[in-house]
Amino acid sequence: MDELPFVITVARTGGFAGLRREWSIEVAVPQDADRWRPIVEACPWDDLDGDRDVTADGFVYAVSVADHAAVVPERELDGPWRQLVDEVRRSAEA
Repeated sequence: MDELPFVITVARTGGFAGLRREWSIEVAVPQDADRWRPIVEACPWDDLDGDRDVTADGFVYAVSVADHAAVVPERELDGPWRQLVDEVRRSAEA
């Protein structure tokens, strides 16, 4: 993630209808990287295990950036995960 550009992607799947939504942003300039790196680095990428308990009709978020990837059930989407997902969605929809 030290090299520019890098892409942050958030994909949400599940829910009652099982629809998939995806948001991506490309971070291409140093000023943007200075904003995004702390948010990405605050996420506990190494603390996720592969055995995620997903509730029926719940959303699941697949988050990827550079050499990081994680799948986070909505009920665990808090703190830095919530900030990252919300910021990517807001930026992609702007």
